[in-house]
Amino acid sequence: MVREPLLAGAYVSRSTMAHTLETLTPGTPVFCGDTHVGDVVALYSEGHARLPALIVVHWTYGGRTDDVAVPTDEVESVSDRGVELMQIEPEQYANLATFDAARFPTVHPL
Repeated sequence: MVREPLLAGAYVSRSTMAHTLETLTPGTPVFCGDTHVGDVVALYSEGHARLPALIVVHWTYGGRTDDVAVPTDEVESVSDRGVELMQIEPEQYANLATFDAARFPTVHPL
């Protein structure tokens, strides 16, 4: 099942969602539906932007235990519970790239 985004276009303007992403802290839990899949490690922006483009997540679901790059357009919402990703099935994120700063030369940490 694919969920529709709650805040379409959140990254086009200075929306509440974008501002909330900017304030995420390391250790914030990340969920796919009811499944805790990992925790936020860091936020990265693209080029000279100050809005997050990637969330580095220490992925702990399904035997995977590495840091992965999650594009912020995959975030459905951010709440007191943590980060909710768009897909409710963690397997739909099986192909996320392992985060290595050298593989992402145009991003920088926030």
